[in-house]
Amino acid sequence: MRYLIDTNIIIDHLRGDKTATSFLEEIENRQIKASISVITEYELLACPILTKRQEKEIISFVKIFAMLNITPSIVKTAACFKKTYSAGIVDSLIAATAYRSKSTLITRNIKHFKNIKEIQIKSI
Repeated sequence: MRYLIDTNIIIDHLRGDKTATSFLEEIENRQIKASISVITEYELLACPILTKRQEKEIISFVKIFAMLNITPSIVKTAACFKKTYSAGIVDSLIAATAYRSKSTLITRNIKHFKNIKEIQIKSI
């Protein structure tokens, strides 16, 4: 099974959440195959209160994941999800990335994605 990791899982790990950390350690140890969207990297790095050290940690940390770029088919799918489900732009792009990569989305923001019937969602 493939997983696409939502930004909130990584943020929870960085905040010291043991469940998120344990899950991400399984990915790092290659027990779980997982990816992130370039949107997730953007969201992590766009935080205005990041120190230079934290920014370097994030850049290093995201290297454990396969990075999925935004393709024209993801853009079209995201636009459809936004129109059909009134999802936010970022959530639409992440959902479309999960859909197009045939990945289960791992998130703690189930409410942001629960109406998008085309994707599989799992919370940890």
